[in-house]
Amino acid sequence: MATVEAHQKCSASVEQLLGRQVRYQKHKPGRYLSVERVPQGAFQIESVHRFGDRVVLNDGLIVMENAPTVMERGGRIALLFATGEELYFVTE
Repeated sequence: MATVEAHQKCSASVEQLLGRQVRYQKHKPGRYLSVERVPQGAFQIESVHRFGDRVVLNDGLIVMENAPTVMERGGRIALLFATGEELYFVTE
């Protein structure tokens, strides 16, 4: 995480990931983040829906309890949550 944060000047919103082809890289788990349904191979982010504080990607493939800060550097996407949890993708 420190590498991504140290070289990132501004953050993006989750909606800016729409249409991106990504692959799961790693995560820092916690109570509110589950990666059980994330495909092992590459997949495209096709939809982002907000329901109050909850953010849902690809019709339930990934469900987040709150909107993360999204940072990208060198083909690596970091989703950083207020709870301290982190989810990392690599763009394809």
